[in-house]
Amino acid sequence: METNVAIFVQRIGPYHDARFRAFASAWRGEVSVVEFRPQDSVYAWAEVQDAGGYRRLQTNSRTELRRALDEVRPQVVVCVGYADPEINQAMAWAFRRKVPLVTCSDSTRDDEPRHRAREALKRRMIELFDAALISGSSAREYMGSLGLDDGRVFGPWDVVDNAYFEEGADRSRCDSRARRVRLDLPSRYFFCVARFVPKKNLAGLIDAYARYAVQAGEHAWPLVLSGSGPLDGALRAQAAALGVGPKVVFTGFLQYAELPDYYGLASAFVLPSISDQWGLVVNEAMAAGLPVIVSSRCGCARDLVRDGENGFKFEPGEPDVLAACLERIARLDDGHLVAMGMRSREIISRFSPGVFAAGLEAAVACALARRGALKPWSARALVNLSALRSPSKD
Repeated sequence: METNVAIFVQRIGPYHDARFRAFASAWRGEVSVVEFRPQDSVYAWAEVQDAGGYRRLQTNSRTELRRALDEVRPQVVVCVGYADPEINQAMAWAFRRKVPLVTCSDSTRDDEPRHRAREALKRRMIELFDAALISGSSAREYMGSLGLDDGRVFGPWDVVDNAYFEEGADRSRCDSRARRVRLDLPSRYFFCVARFVPKKNLAGLIDAYARYAVQAGEHAWPLVLSGSGPLDGALRAQAAALGVGPKVVFTGFLQYAELPDYYGLASAFVLPSISDQWGLVVNEAMAAGLPVIVSSRCGCARDLVRDGENGFKFEPGEPDVLAACLERIARLDDGHLVAMGMRSREIISRFSPGVFAAGLEAAVACALARRGALKPWSARALVNLSALRSPSKD
């Protein structure tokens, strides 16, 4: 018997699309994806136009969301997160019809300040889910601390289209001279992709880069920063004040189709976040075959970075340590850089859309096996109340 699955997500980005395509291809039954904030502007992605293999619905109100659920009539509801009022509305719909629930989460214990009262409420929320799909080992530990049995936790959630970045980066390398001229990129550079917001710690990266540049002198690799956000002007001013303005290249926000060229022509990738649930750009860089330098505060660091093999981890509050990591990478010969990039590709192969699809299949099967399981009435009441909140505007 075919089982219809409905997935609720704020907005479909390029990496969501790759995952949902893979799951729809593997799943026996209809897969519907409901975007409940299709106009969200936190990320300036171009809209995904051709959703292949799954049904796509967009809603802009509680009435439209309820109508979508009644139309799709899923046997399992998959929620990307658990805190949005729209997610809570979908959960309340599932309770009334005894439809099992799966949550997808990349939250970790240390990605945000944790408060006892809020964590207690979160535990009540999590016990309503029949299974979870999580990003990696740090998220698994956090989900366990919230009370979900490890036998009902699967992974991975945070994957990208590895083949897209691998093939695109390799094409760029085959035509590197012409593409460097067209994009006005240096022969070697550190690359970073991030929103220009405080938690990404780009000011810390520029500080560390300036220290590295003093040591490396004229041989210093430039730093290419891709992204946009409220700190744009401040970061440019900081680079100029530290005397590295000409060495720090700001590309602006790059769309999905532009990224493989920048990864393919780079020599190494850096993500310096103070707080990051995962850090999907690290997946992209590794699929592109780059060594990576990643903050230990990124949720992906434990699972994706092998110190000395495919890159280095560092504490984001220690600019001298990050500067030393930059110097260590820049001193490697081409053979070592290529070997580290190949190791990155080996590691990231375990975080692919196909592996994601298998993980979600297992989570859905687990949830179906628990159909009809009792859900505490007090926790259900909390969800029903939360569903009445107005959506966040950030």
